Amino acid sequence: MTVTKYSDQEKEEIIRDYFGPPGTEENPRCPTCGEVLRLDGLHDSGSGQFRLEVSCPDCKASFSWQQNYLQQPWKDLHLQYFVERYTTHEPIRCPLDDCYIIYTEFTDRIVEFRCPYCNHRGKAQIENRK
Repeated sequence: MTVTKYSDQEKEEIIRDYFGPPGTEENPRCPTCGEVLRLDGLHDSGSGQFRLEVSCPDCKASFSWQQNYLQQPWKDLHLQYFVERYTTHEPIRCPLDDCYIIYTEFTDRIVEFRCPYCNHRGKAQIENRK
Protein backbone atom coordinates (compact mmCIF):
# COMPACT_ATOMS: atom_id res chain seq x y z
CA MET A 1 0.00 0.00 0.00
CA THR A 2 1.36 3.42 -0.93
CA VAL A 3 0.89 6.31 1.44
CA THR A 4 -0.29 9.50 -0.19
CA LYS A 5 1.99 12.52 0.16
CA TYR A 6 0.73 16.07 0.15
CA SER A 7 2.47 18.75 -1.86
CA ASP A 8 3.79 21.80 -0.01
CA GLN A 9 0.94 23.85 -1.50
CA GLU A 10 -1.66 21.33 -0.27
CA LYS A 11 -0.12 21.36 3.22
CA GLU A 12 -0.22 25.16 3.28
CA GLU A 13 -3.90 25.18 2.21
CA ILE A 14 -4.81 22.64 4.91
CA ILE A 15 -3.11 24.70 7.63
CA ARG A 16 -4.67 27.97 6.47
CA ASP A 17 -8.09 26.28 6.32
CA TYR A 18 -7.55 25.06 9.87
CA PHE A 19 -6.87 28.64 11.01
CA GLY A 20 -9.88 29.84 9.05
CA PRO A 21 -12.98 31.66 10.25
CA PRO A 22 -13.88 31.30 13.92
CA GLY A 23 -16.78 28.94 14.50
CA THR A 24 -15.91 26.64 11.62
CA GLU A 25 -17.25 23.33 12.86
CA GLU A 26 -15.49 20.89 10.58
CA ASN A 27 -11.80 20.27 10.07
CA PRO A 28 -10.38 20.74 6.57
CA ARG A 29 -10.81 17.91 4.10
CA CYS A 30 -8.13 15.77 2.48
CA PRO A 31 -7.30 17.17 -0.98
CA THR A 32 -6.71 13.60 -2.23
CA CYS A 33 -9.80 11.68 -1.09
CA GLY A 34 -12.12 14.30 0.45
CA GLU A 35 -12.23 12.73 3.92
CA VAL A 36 -12.35 15.05 6.95
CA LEU A 37 -8.81 15.32 8.29
CA ARG A 38 -7.79 14.61 11.86
CA LEU A 39 -5.80 17.48 13.37
CA ASP A 40 -4.20 17.20 16.78
CA GLY A 41 -2.77 20.42 18.21
CA LEU A 42 0.11 20.47 20.67
CA HIS A 43 1.33 23.64 22.39
CA ASP A 44 4.85 23.80 23.81
CA SER A 45 4.63 26.10 26.82
CA GLY A 46 8.42 26.46 26.95
CA SER A 47 8.89 27.88 23.46
CA GLY A 48 5.34 29.17 23.00
CA GLN A 49 5.17 27.37 19.64
CA PHE A 50 2.20 25.43 18.34
CA ARG A 51 2.41 22.16 16.40
CA LEU A 52 -0.25 20.30 14.44
CA GLU A 53 -0.27 16.63 13.55
CA VAL A 54 -2.44 16.20 10.43
CA SER A 55 -3.64 12.82 9.21
CA CYS A 56 -6.25 11.40 6.87
CA PRO A 57 -8.05 8.34 8.26
CA ASP A 58 -8.92 7.14 4.75
CA CYS A 59 -5.84 7.46 2.51
CA LYS A 60 -3.36 7.55 5.45
CA ALA A 61 -1.60 10.73 4.28
CA SER A 62 -0.07 12.67 7.15
CA PHE A 63 2.33 15.46 8.04
CA SER A 64 3.43 17.62 10.95
CA TRP A 65 3.28 21.41 10.93
CA GLN A 66 4.96 23.70 13.40
CA GLN A 67 5.03 27.45 13.64
CA ASN A 68 8.17 28.60 11.89
CA TYR A 69 8.28 31.78 13.88
CA LEU A 70 9.33 32.56 17.41
CA GLN A 71 6.87 34.52 19.50
CA GLN A 72 6.87 38.17 18.38
CA PRO A 73 5.05 41.23 19.76
CA TRP A 74 2.45 43.12 17.73
CA LYS A 75 3.10 46.72 16.82
CA ASP A 76 0.85 49.29 18.53
CA LEU A 77 -0.91 49.97 15.21
CA HIS A 78 -1.87 46.30 14.93
CA LEU A 79 -3.22 46.23 18.48
CA GLN A 80 -5.28 49.37 17.79
CA TYR A 81 -6.81 47.66 14.74
CA PHE A 82 -7.57 44.52 16.76
CA VAL A 83 -9.22 46.51 19.55
CA GLU A 84 -11.37 48.36 17.02
CA ARG A 85 -12.51 45.11 15.41
CA TYR A 86 -13.00 43.47 18.81
CA THR A 87 -15.23 46.29 20.12
CA THR A 88 -17.42 46.16 16.99
CA HIS A 89 -17.62 42.32 17.17
CA GLU A 90 -16.09 41.89 13.74
CA PRO A 91 -13.72 39.06 12.75
CA ILE A 92 -10.06 39.94 13.22
CA ARG A 93 -7.60 38.91 10.51
CA CYS A 94 -3.83 38.91 10.81
CA PRO A 95 -2.37 41.74 8.70
CA LEU A 96 0.73 39.59 8.06
CA ASP A 97 -0.75 36.29 6.85
CA ASP A 98 -4.54 36.83 6.69
CA CYS A 99 -5.32 34.06 9.22
CA TYR A 100 -7.94 34.70 11.87
CA ILE A 101 -6.72 36.10 15.17
CA ILE A 102 -7.48 34.23 18.38
CA TYR A 103 -8.11 36.32 21.45
CA THR A 104 -8.38 35.67 25.16
CA GLU A 105 -10.22 37.96 27.55
CA PHE A 106 -8.79 38.63 30.99
CA THR A 107 -10.05 40.64 33.95
CA ASP A 108 -9.81 44.44 33.88
CA ARG A 109 -10.82 44.39 30.19
CA ILE A 110 -7.41 43.12 29.07
CA VAL A 111 -7.47 41.11 25.83
CA GLU A 112 -4.57 39.13 24.38
CA PHE A 113 -4.54 38.83 20.59
CA ARG A 114 -2.61 35.91 19.03
CA CYS A 115 -2.05 34.73 15.49
CA PRO A 116 -1.73 30.94 15.60
CA TYR A 117 0.08 30.94 12.27
CA CYS A 118 2.84 33.56 12.61
CA ASN A 119 2.99 33.50 16.45
CA HIS A 120 2.62 37.26 16.96
CA ARG A 121 0.84 38.18 20.18
CA GLY A 122 0.14 41.12 22.42
CA LYS A 123 -2.24 42.45 25.05
CA ALA A 124 -4.37 45.58 25.01
CA GLN A 125 -6.80 47.15 27.43
CA ILE A 126 -10.26 47.72 26.03
CA GLU A 127 -11.59 51.17 26.88
CA ASN A 128 -15.18 51.59 28.07
CA ARG A 129 -17.20 53.24 25.31
CA LYS A 130 -19.99 55.61 26.13
